[in-house]
Amino acid sequence: MSAGHIELAGSELTVGILTGLAMCAVLETAVLYHNFKPWFKKPHLTPSPSPERFMAASIHSFIAMVITGAVLTYTFSRLDFEHNPINDFYGYNNVCILFDTAPSTYVSPIFWFFVAYLIVRYAVEDTKRLMQMKHLSVSLRRASYGANVALVVVAAAFSVCLAVGPEENMVMHTAPFVALVIAFPVIFIMHCLQDQNRTMMVVVSCTVFMAISTVKVIFTLIALLQFENFRHVPAEIARPVDLIWLLLALTAPFLMPTPSIDPSEKQIA
Repeated sequence: MSAGHIELAGSELTVGILTGLAMCAVLETAVLYHNFKPWFKKPHLTPSPSPERFMAASIHSFIAMVITGAVLTYTFSRLDFEHNPINDFYGYNNVCILFDTAPSTYVSPIFWFFVAYLIVRYAVEDTKRLMQMKHLSVSLRRASYGANVALVVVAAAFSVCLAVGPEENMVMHTAPFVALVIAFPVIFIMHCLQDQNRTMMVVVSCTVFMAISTVKVIFTLIALLQFENFRHVPAEIARPVDLIWLLLALTAPFLMPTPSIDPSEKQIA
């Protein structure tokens, strides 16, 4: 039995898992159909889905994962919301609490498959487009390619967060998420640099996202280090930063500038 919750009876666990699987089937079908409806109807439709469409679908899949985790955790889990590893380390419960107890622990990895797959497809399609943007400097193209590779690696590594519970090893449970917090805003910065028509609003948004991400990483590392006289940043400060970061992460893909390919470059490619 893990700290912070009581194990479920076999029948309760079965009902919870089946509920989660049913929600996954319904929500993921809705997400994929909503984002790729034209290509479901006409598989050979051109142009193919844009990188931004894959990124949007990954965010929608993650939202579906959060909704399902919330339903399963609040309905079936016997989690003690006041005394659990997340609350003990950080001083408050963050969104990860929704994935850390059964039956959510058995269903969340299925959702993450879709999230990670769509992130990988984003990175692949974005790299294809990047290779056609001959007007960009070599250094920017290399940096953008590196950011896409890093995002793929982090998306794959995030599975460790779901495999290792916080009561087992908080560092291993959190480290891939910390990497994601940094890797995610970097791709928006790369797009901002690639966009020759970028606005000041986009520049400010990318800067704020990166700044908030850096602060969040620092706060998380402080909690993980568990200093004797300073275990974590006060929840009154850390929780708002956490919520702002989550809001930015969920909305940024829909505000991300779309780099354009010059028609002459596309013909040459």
